[in-house]
Amino acid sequence: IWYKCILRIKIGKKSFIDMGTYFLAPWRLSVGNYTHINRRCFIDSRARGGVKIGSCVSISHNVSIVSASHDVNDKYFSPTEGEVVIGDFVFIGINAIILKSVHIGKGAVICAGAVVTKNVEPYAIVAGVPARLIGYRIKDLDYKCNPKTFFF
Repeated sequence: IWYKCILRIKIGKKSFIDMGTYFLAPWRLSVGNYTHINRRCFIDSRARGGVKIGSCVSISHNVSIVSASHDVNDKYFSPTEGEVVIGDFVFIGINAIILKSVHIGKGAVICAGAVVTKNVEPYAIVAGVPARLIGYRIKDLDYKCNPKTFFF
């Protein structure tokens, strides 16, 4: 209720955002159904298109999703931005970073500590800095994220 009414986040049924998550421009964030965002995540949805997170997505602790940056080669250090889209059934490991203008395909896995600077194809498993393809996930996914912990 807090996220929907006060922060104006569009959040689907049975989705859960743990305490300690930090938001920039939360009104530009949308979250699908049965999605779990763990503790201490940072979600910057300042970009015009914001951040769109699909259904049945599991986002681990300390993940950063950033939709804005700066042009380091511009003499005025001008801001740059780009929508971030995370498809259904995506798993994002602890301490991963998703940067602006990235689209993560359905069923993809972002391994712990990865820095995602480019689009990730559906069902791909990526790891490293910058993230690179290391394999593929099965395509017959049928689960719902249903966290059991509250306020810890």
